[in-house]
Amino acid sequence: MPSTDSGTEFWSAIQRTILGGLLAIVAILGFGWTRQLGTGNLLVGSFGLLLFVGAGYWILSLFRMALDE
Repeated sequence: MPSTDSGTEFWSAIQRTILGGLLAIVAILGFGWTRQLGTGNLLVGSFGLLLFVGAGYWILSLFRMALDE
């Protein structure tokens, strides 16, 4: 395991926190658009589903990246 500077780890954690928060907002927006599938609006609903799943996967990869550091 390579040695890293504690300041670098701090800024890396701050960046992951900010990105995770923004991705959570995108996931909430995607979930709201996914609800359009129930009303028959397939284009917006499908796009929302892709946003929701994509943001969720990216958030999980941020957690895995944090555990590796």
